Amino acid sequence: MNFSDDIYEIIKTRRSIRFFKEQDIPNELLEKIMENAIWAPSGKNFQNWHFYVLKREKLIEFTKVYKEFWQYVRPTLEGKLKPKIIELTGKFFGNIGNAPVVILAFSDIIPGEEPITSMGSVFLAIQNLLLLAHKEGLGTCVLGRVEQKAEAVKKLLGVEDKEFLCGIALGYSNYDKTPPAPPRKEDRIHWL
Repeated sequence: MNFSDDIYEIIKTRRSIRFFKEQDIPNELLEKIMENAIWAPSGKNFQNWHFYVLKREKLIEFTKVYKEFWQYVRPTLEGKLKPKIIELTGKFFGNIGNAPVVILAFSDIIPGEEPITSMGSVFLAIQNLLLLAHKEGLGTCVLGRVEQKAEAVKKLLGVEDKEFLCGIALGYSNYDKTPPAPPRKEDRIHWL
């Protein structure tokens, strides 16, 4: 199922999906999304992003590491979210919503370059990835980084010279209907 080509509609209707169908994503579609996601602007045109697409055995290995993130994340949620939401979030950390693909995003470590600039460039490509996936009928959910487990993720992939930023779960949504968008917060745009 393809969605609208209207970029405004694509942006406003994309949601974080945390429950996926047990359905593979065709490699051709994954390649199309990834090849176009990297057409993002980057500081000094370094194009410093690296994406590792995990499926099958490597995804199972990553899921075990990601499950360990929960011990660090749970305390940060208590008192901020309802207990039911915390419970559902814990389940998601246990199986990543059964996503058939997880993409791990890394940045080159560039001597003399501000880390925030390098990371920002990667997140521009990630936003492209999220919007392209939505346009192609796929759901996504950004998996936050946990500092205490970042080295374990790098070790799993044999990556030494890059900075792990986040993961992106990817698959066909298993929701009966699209979750509603929370209203945008006011006073976030300042005209001077």
